[in-house]
Amino acid sequence: MAVAIPPRPFHIMLDKATKNKINACKGLQGKTVSDIVVSDRFEKNLATYLTAQKEDRNTSRKSFEAMRKAGGAVGYKLPAHPVDRVMDLSVSDFALEYAKILTGTSERTNAERKYIQQLGQQAYNLTVAQIVCEEFPELESALIPKKNTN
Repeated sequence: MAVAIPPRPFHIMLDKATKNKINACKGLQGKTVSDIVVSDRFEKNLATYLTAQKEDRNTSRKSFEAMRKAGGAVGYKLPAHPVDRVMDLSVSDFALEYAKILTGTSERTNAERKYIQQLGQQAYNLTVAQIVCEEFPELESALIPKKNTN
């Protein structure tokens, strides 16, 4: 039985000219993944994502506690999430843990590694997109996600 491969997200499908510009970007020439991961820009982007995740988790926790005090969900606990175990890491420690995951030397649980990798990859993609957009500003609408105003 053949497995259906899901379509790629639209933001990954770039035309050939855009891909060529990304490959020709002078800001990325000669840089490795680790060069980008240790950059201040990466840490700033990672801090933004990490802060948003922590705030979301704290909001969920407060909402759940309010529901328990009101008499709902008596006897239930808020389900565990990998962010609970990495919430106390500083941004630089989180970036270091992301680098360890990329090299395969992390000793964290599978769920924690997946969470750190997903969040680190988002910050990495945004950092690369920002570097490319400095040289090719016309690509900003195609590479940098817009914030929801809802």
